[in-house]
Amino acid sequence: MSTDEFLLPAPERVAHRNVKGLIDPDSVVVIGANARRSTVVAEAIAGRNKAFLVHPSGDSILGEDVYTGVAELPEKPECAFMLVGHEVVLELVREALEFGIRAFVIPGLGTEAGPRSAEVVAQVIELADSYDAAILGPNCMGMAVPNGGSLYVSSVPKSFRRGHVSVIAQSGSIADAMLNCGPRIGFRAVFSTGSEGNRDTADLLMGLVDDDETKAIGLFVETVRRPEAFADALRSCAEAGKPVVCMKVGRSRIAAQTALAHTGAMVGSSIAFTNFVHHHGGIEVTDTSTFMEALEILGQPKWPSGIRLGAISESGGECGMLADAAEPTGLEFPPMPYELVASLQERFPNFVNPQNPLDAWMVDDTEVVFPESLELMAHSSEFDILLAQVDITQYRGDVDNEWCLAIVRGLAQATKDRRIFPAVSTVHVTDPPRRIANFAASNGVALLRGTRASVEALAAVSMWHPFTSKDLDPHEEVDLSDLLSPGALSEHISAEIMERYGIPMADRRIAEGPEAAVKAAQELGFPVVVKMNGPAHKASVGGVALGLDSAEEVAVATQAFGGSVLVAQEIAAGPEVICGMTRDPQYGPIVAVGIGGRYAEALSLTASSLAPVTHDQAVRLVRKAPGIAKLTTEETFDAIVYTVLVLSRLAIDHPSIIEADINPLILGPNGAVAVDALVVCEQLPEE
Repeated sequence: MSTDEFLLPAPERVAHRNVKGLIDPDSVVVIGANARRSTVVAEAIAGRNKAFLVHPSGDSILGEDVYTGVAELPEKPECAFMLVGHEVVLELVREALEFGIRAFVIPGLGTEAGPRSAEVVAQVIELADSYDAAILGPNCMGMAVPNGGSLYVSSVPKSFRRGHVSVIAQSGSIADAMLNCGPRIGFRAVFSTGSEGNRDTADLLMGLVDDDETKAIGLFVETVRRPEAFADALRSCAEAGKPVVCMKVGRSRIAAQTALAHTGAMVGSSIAFTNFVHHHGGIEVTDTSTFMEALEILGQPKWPSGIRLGAISESGGECGMLADAAEPTGLEFPPMPYELVASLQERFPNFVNPQNPLDAWMVDDTEVVFPESLELMAHSSEFDILLAQVDITQYRGDVDNEWCLAIVRGLAQATKDRRIFPAVSTVHVTDPPRRIANFAASNGVALLRGTRASVEALAAVSMWHPFTSKDLDPHEEVDLSDLLSPGALSEHISAEIMERYGIPMADRRIAEGPEAAVKAAQELGFPVVVKMNGPAHKASVGGVALGLDSAEEVAVATQAFGGSVLVAQEIAAGPEVICGMTRDPQYGPIVAVGIGGRYAEALSLTASSLAPVTHDQAVRLVRKAPGIAKLTTEETFDAIVYTVLVLSRLAIDHPSIIEADINPLILGPNGAVAVDALVVCEQLPEE
């Protein structure tokens, strides 16, 4: 069967709800404006041509006129910022809706609202939905933008720098952390979504696709409320050339004991989310340090265009530490070409054996050797990224910080007119001197903090690329209606399913009793395997007898197992691979591949991807699985790829199949043969 038959239709677009009034409102009204909240009010109206204040007292605030009600406003604002208590919010939202306002930022209605909180929230959302109005919140911090105009209930620091990175955070404290990270990254806006009443992360993400000022996006996710809409928004961002860096908390593996198939134990919910993000064009990170450094990289005017890393450091030890941190990420340290080595040694004879990463400490005057070495490295065109591993910190002395500034200037100059990304990484995570930070921000040099977080962020961003969805021809579904039934299917039926999809299986027979088993063995030819025709994972309960060479051995094994047995041809020993599929309840089907046998459930020895997968994706997946490349020939590699494609197609064709395993797939000189198969179908709900 040709792999060309595994073409799949592009995913359908999902309807998204309008959020323009939340992302970029032309005019705003602060309802509940009062002197006690003067700092928040001042921030909300700063820099806005059209901003109105409403409070029943009508008392002037900050020298601004205050209207006693929304109905008195001279025109209809696009967005209302609700600084009111839970006792009156419903009625005031109603008045605003009747006046024509269709976007609301509602920071309240959290625990401070007491036991009626949920009831009031439900009423507000129902009312807003009846007008097709958008709500940011409730129970959120709001929306913050640099240089005034934030609808945000906490203070907005002056160091909150303007740029082109937008952040959507389901955690208010993480939103606050973005505002308070100092003069780095460069933000278009930060959105705290709170309880996501009637607009969620997916809606805001889709809204940012069309926001010209947003070039990259950070997501801090606690829950994905609508996976299909979230996937569609991720794809749309990727197609628009806007990378999305996603960090999710609350990740947990699916308990292995609840899964009947090995793959269910192998692929937990955290891996499901990872595959989900990657499959739809996003970048996933797993800690806040890497999250921040990735946003710092994406906040620059240009981004890394490849994975070839050239580095210079003030320490041989730090060179080693940098190399150790980078190796697992996929970043490459290409060796210095002869011409570059010669140029470095000609300019600085004290370079005895220059290599990448380059230890330049004490080779010459620091303010000279670092910038000039960086220029020579950039001129060689061997690197996509130039990284200076230098401990820049405000706590260093003035003399040291002068040469630190010289290095940053050297990086900026060396990469100015080249497609090379300049960055500095430090061992520690303290702030740099303001002078150096301002120069770096103005000249496109990323100041990264923490060696490991820096290289992980560089790798994550470097390996991202925009993509375009392609419409692919649908394939014909294989009919399995006569084989599928709720629960775990027998090995015999599971194997027949795989055969219908073109997977070579070991020849086998079902036999009732010793006499029939002996006859089956004689037809197949010795040696044979006799298995219980029952539970999943028969080997773990002593239900498999291997290497049976005679009729007597077959009869004894069959008698011991009792009842129906499966007699199968024994396949010659060879490298073993497991291929499987499991259906995550939130993110959908996932295919996985790894070294089989006793290593089958070692998570580090598997690679997985959300289904469906294309042929090229299956090839990359098999290559990514640790250890498999060393076990395969061209024929057996293709056989593994084909098996992954079958499982992907099986998942798409038959949604009732929730798990499937081929374990092991034994690799031989002329291809691969599956020895054991398991298919599990969804249980019918109890009536």
